[in-house]
Amino acid sequence: MNRFLSIRTLAEARLELARVQVSSEGIEVMAPKALGTVIKLTGVQVGAANILKQEMLSLGGDAAVARGVVNGKTEISDLLLLGNTDKIRKLLRKLQPQSIFGLKEIREDLQKQYDILVAKPAVRELNIRGKNLTLDKVKIIGILNLTPDSFSDGGNFLDPEQARQQALKLVDEGADIIDVGGESTRPGSQAVSAEEESRRVIPVIRMISQACQVPVSIDTCKAGVAREAIAAGAGMINDISALRFDADMINVLRDNPDVPVVLMHMQGIPRNMQDKPFYHDTITEILDFLKERIDFCLNSGIELNRIIIDPGIGFGKRQEDNLLILNKLAEFHSLGVPVMVGASRKSFIGRIYPSSPRERLAGTLAAAARAVEDGIQLLRVHDVLIHKQFVLTLNSIRDQI
Repeated sequence: MNRFLSIRTLAEARLELARVQVSSEGIEVMAPKALGTVIKLTGVQVGAANILKQEMLSLGGDAAVARGVVNGKTEISDLLLLGNTDKIRKLLRKLQPQSIFGLKEIREDLQKQYDILVAKPAVRELNIRGKNLTLDKVKIIGILNLTPDSFSDGGNFLDPEQARQQALKLVDEGADIIDVGGESTRPGSQAVSAEEESRRVIPVIRMISQACQVPVSIDTCKAGVAREAIAAGAGMINDISALRFDADMINVLRDNPDVPVVLMHMQGIPRNMQDKPFYHDTITEILDFLKERIDFCLNSGIELNRIIIDPGIGFGKRQEDNLLILNKLAEFHSLGVPVMVGASRKSFIGRIYPSSPRERLAGTLAAAARAVEDGIQLLRVHDVLIHKQFVLTLNSIRDQI
């Protein structure tokens, strides 16, 4: 898919140029140019690629193409536009009258990427059953697990009254949404029945939706549980399967047009997702998956302003995948929807420094810092108060600019 790239170092620039199959000499010449604004176009016809390269050169920028494009030996190439947002704006104007070689379609998609890039992070109003949440600054989602076996807090809130008190505490600490889950999705976990999951979550959702002013999200991939949760007061669905595990989930969304949904990437299922996960190109594969899931929703009548994405840190990912995702979060804005990140207390931190889940606050905050700096809109966390204070401090520093 076409997207802008987050490139911070020459090493990253060389890697992206190599992926486009630029010649070794070209990589060294163009790598420094890739430290500005870079937009990647995929599957470009040779005629269009040469036109784009010449137009960018005329504007003082450049375009990286595969070796063999200039002499016509390579018919299809990925392409990196190298410059800045002003040069991309001028390129869009120069492409306006052109339609050969698919340039009309390229221009239309490039315009979308440009609009996202210059407006990043996009300010959106998320309507959660009549409660509008303005995503102008990072919002905190407080985790409430009603499970005996979740990796961090399993068994802590099995009693409904304890769960209600914890929800109130999370709200007092600054949670903007409470995410309630009744089935552990830690690596190796076993699925539970819909009946058991509902037994755990529905009474609590009913209690806290009446006691709390903030929206309640249901963390489930089962349509029946989602329906019951919405009837009990939940206003958002957080589906780790991105609507793949239960075909009826899309109908739940159709029937409840004021309920948004989080689509998460996961390779495999929780029971086996960490059994040798593998990617050829981690970010591209996750983005392609999420785009396909967004398109599925749009084609099923679900509006774009109801969709949130989550790259799924720790869900079918190697250590290097988790770290790469956190390093490239800015690229997920290419999809044009809000981004949620959940890195709280996860095991990838324990592989950086030996620690139990409760000893991973420092690593969690480091991940949050990168996420906030890259403009993500939602953080899903266990430690609400410290994250609220952390985000408030970061925003105060940035607001002085």
